[in-house]
Amino acid sequence: MKKIFLAMLLIAMASCLKAQNRTAVNRSSSEMVYYYSNFNVVRMKDTAKNKDVFVPSISNNTTAKMELCKDSNGQIVCFDLPSNAINWITNQGWELWMHDDHYNIIQRWFIRKKVTKQELERLIAEDLETSSSVEYIPSAVDELKALMK
Repeated sequence: MKKIFLAMLLIAMASCLKAQNRTAVNRSSSEMVYYYSNFNVVRMKDTAKNKDVFVPSISNNTTAKMELCKDSNGQIVCFDLPSNAINWITNQGWELWMHDDHYNIIQRWFIRKKVTKQELERLIAEDLETSSSVEYIPSAVDELKALMK
């Protein structure tokens, strides 16, 4: 009886393994990498409705300028609550990765999205700049140390 049960268990396990999603098995996790960007939710005034709304914005990684999020018709996306803006950006395929408020009014998040290595290389190539003439900018701590000497 134990041998029959063991044989049936092995057959069941083999059929479960064969039923795995082939696209997930074929695409290894090493092919997908994270692309990072800045995200924040800004309180603004909707003049047409005469009320305050919360508008999500994502950083343009080329210019570092925050751009208001728009729908497929080019209309600015806005919400009554900031949490709905976070839900919306999550629905767009982004993950909230790290929150950084620096005890400031502006709430900023770092978001990330999985993309292929080829897509990441293309995005990096768009943003990449080189220079042979950069110099160090001293921090406030460095300046204080210099004053203390």
